[in-house]
Amino acid sequence: MRVIVALGVLSVAAVPALGDAVMYTFDVTSGTATVDMSPDGVMIPDPVTVSQDGTFAITIYQSNGHIGESDTFVLEDCDLYNTDTLSVAVLDLMTANLQPSSGHLLDFAPVAPGHIGPGGQGVVTADVYMDFFVIITGLIDEWWQTRVWADQPGDFLVTLTTSGIQSDVLEASLHGTYAYELWMSTTAGKQTITLDIAIDIVGTAHVVPDPALGGLTALGLGIAGVWLRRRPEKR
Repeated sequence: MRVIVALGVLSVAAVPALGDAVMYTFDVTSGTATVDMSPDGVMIPDPVTVSQDGTFAITIYQSNGHIGESDTFVLEDCDLYNTDTLSVAVLDLMTANLQPSSGHLLDFAPVAPGHIGPGGQGVVTADVYMDFFVIITGLIDEWWQTRVWADQPGDFLVTLTTSGIQSDVLEASLHGTYAYELWMSTTAGKQTITLDIAIDIVGTAHVVPDPALGGLTALGLGIAGVWLRRRPEKR
């Protein structure tokens, strides 16, 4: 998880306690990522969609072993990657090829925690850490790799089943868009390119009883908390 929580203890007795912190790792059962480039006309086809697989994790501060409304959740580490080859023409001069499992989303950095609302839905704003390896052919033949935070947090809608009890299979969906800017050299000079990347993921996690999972109990929603995004160096 890429979130630091600083808690100032003001009055524990005056506020309700959060539930136990339980981290769930979801295996993707279906998912897509759609890339939309601006300005228009640089990439063909635009937008382009590829299937996704992998895992993502969510920590839920749940009460009495149940997941329900008002529970707090935090997006954690992930490994979401493309299962299809993504090939696009760029400026009719070259082709960018992303081979299967060459584009990874590896981490979320939430600006603040999310809260489960009606229907098990909650919105969280988060940055995304990416690892892309692209093979370029055509006018030039080379490869391009980047490991970087998008640095433009996007809004992600998380939908959770809210009846999870011990031995249940918990389902979560993750839908949202974030932006990534890069520079491209053209005949007119350098041009800023923006990639809007939308992910639509569904995954399942099996709820297994484990007393050790209840070891982290938060002090309360009313306790002063400052949620800070962190940009750790990835290796």
